[in-house]
Amino acid sequence: MPDAEAHEVEVLRDVPMRARDGVVLRADVWRPRAAGRRPVLVCRTPYDKAAPLNAGYAEALARRGYIAVAQDIRGSHRSEGTMVWHYAAGAFAAESRDGADTVLWAAGLPGSDGQVGSFGVSYSSWLAWCMAAARPEGLRALAISGIPVSIRDMTFGIFETGRRLQWTYAQAAGLRARSGDGRFPATLAEANRDWTENLRGKWLWHLPLAGIPGEVFGPLDGPLKAYMNAPATEFWPFGAVHDGLDFPVLVQTGWWDRLSLTVRHFEGLMARGDPASRPRHRLVIGPWPHHPFHMHGRIGPVDYGEAARIAYPDMVADWYDTHLRGRETELACGAPVQLFIVNANLWRGFSAWPPPGVRIVPFFLRGGGRANTPAGDGRLSPAPPGDEPADGYVYDPADPVMSLMGADSQMLPVDQRPNERRSDILVYTSAPLERDLLLVGPVEMELWAASDRTDTDFAVKLIELRPDGLAINISSGILRARWREGYEHARPLRPGEPALMRITLLPVGILLAAGSRLRVDVASADFPAFDRNHNTGGHDWEETELLAARQTVFHDAARPSRILLPVLGQ
Repeated sequence: MPDAEAHEVEVLRDVPMRARDGVVLRADVWRPRAAGRRPVLVCRTPYDKAAPLNAGYAEALARRGYIAVAQDIRGSHRSEGTMVWHYAAGAFAAESRDGADTVLWAAGLPGSDGQVGSFGVSYSSWLAWCMAAARPEGLRALAISGIPVSIRDMTFGIFETGRRLQWTYAQAAGLRARSGDGRFPATLAEANRDWTENLRGKWLWHLPLAGIPGEVFGPLDGPLKAYMNAPATEFWPFGAVHDGLDFPVLVQTGWWDRLSLTVRHFEGLMARGDPASRPRHRLVIGPWPHHPFHMHGRIGPVDYGEAARIAYPDMVADWYDTHLRGRETELACGAPVQLFIVNANLWRGFSAWPPPGVRIVPFFLRGGGRANTPAGDGRLSPAPPGDEPADGYVYDPADPVMSLMGADSQMLPVDQRPNERRSDILVYTSAPLERDLLLVGPVEMELWAASDRTDTDFAVKLIELRPDGLAINISSGILRARWREGYEHARPLRPGEPALMRITLLPVGILLAAGSRLRVDVASADFPAFDRNHNTGGHDWEETELLAARQTVFHDAARPSRILLPVLGQ
């Protein structure tokens, strides 16, 4: 519940903090003008502390009675030093040190009561976990959004071509501005605009990716190319941060956040955190994408109503009002798991994730061997298959199935009908539902498939077919076949030999109304959300060769391909 008093605020710009190695990091400090000692909330960011989003959040939190700190991390914008690429060895330890130093400094700011928390989404939440790993004195709680436990929960061992190239180009802008290179955009906003309006995706298609000219990404070219070479390597030891953690954490994400496996932080905290603190953790999932400035009712083609309209700073302030100021709020004192149920357009509280009472129900791929496009004979059924012929298609990486996504390469709910003409998508559709179906929890696909190549990809989408014709993606997942037995060792396929592909999809929380239908689409590309598999079995980022692959999907009694859905209340 918002503070009864909306404080007048002031801001101090470029306040210096000297890290333990002497490097000066600078922050903007927003504070209420009224006298009194207050908790401090810290957002460490590579995205410019003074940018409208960071400054807006900080100002809003100060109006709620907090001292809010937005700090440029080492090597970015107004801070000294050299930035450490967060997909590289050593980044976690380096930011853990700077984060710990920042907490101690923030706790001693004028007007601070010595209590420190975090705010900020995505990279800022990554930095907050680094900060928490050091267990600095004064850190009392965290608010985390949109960052998973593992790199692999984000990439699935595949380079995220669209998002990562655009992100790196934009991130390089600030570094170029520091060096005085005026040939390229100097701010994040200018770089994003240049990428979408001028470059128009040209580098997405460049072969090989490793051959993109170095000046495109400038000071980040080396780290980016190294990361391209190791997209399945794990650099984030966040699972270990959960062990024994003894302060409350708010874990927040959205059903259409491509990083919604952020939920695994909550699972880890509840399994391995300090037992006395476990009841204080909270998981909140709304009908939102990755960025909190989209926390409103309309997303994509659907308006999910007034209950979806939540201001991110108010959520953060409500969290800390309880844990740092002793005021009871519904967020911090209500149910441990608070989920927005899509289509019901209301919030429901649960005692755990996944919610108690969820049953994992298989829906099987069925058909007579002609499941290509919605006009085919592919069916999705709770009844298992008998003796049914397999389905097939040709995946050509020169003509991949294109991702339907936002201009910033982030996931959104998007009408899937533009892709329905493609014969390289297998489509399995259920009969109209006889009664409402509530799905809440994790989703997995068990796909029996074969290829005539030694490596390829299989991409799956779970789709809501509405009576009005809309086909809305509600979950998705992808598997690079070489990783089907784990990321530690690549396992080539034997051409033509069926193999079981266990594909993790993103979690769901949706009420499917009677009369609507479920659909599963199976393809071999989701580009540029994920890089194309060249089907060579080699290092795609270094290759120019593109080979077509003949794919087979089985659904018979011996090889029952099925999607496992979390059904609640039936």
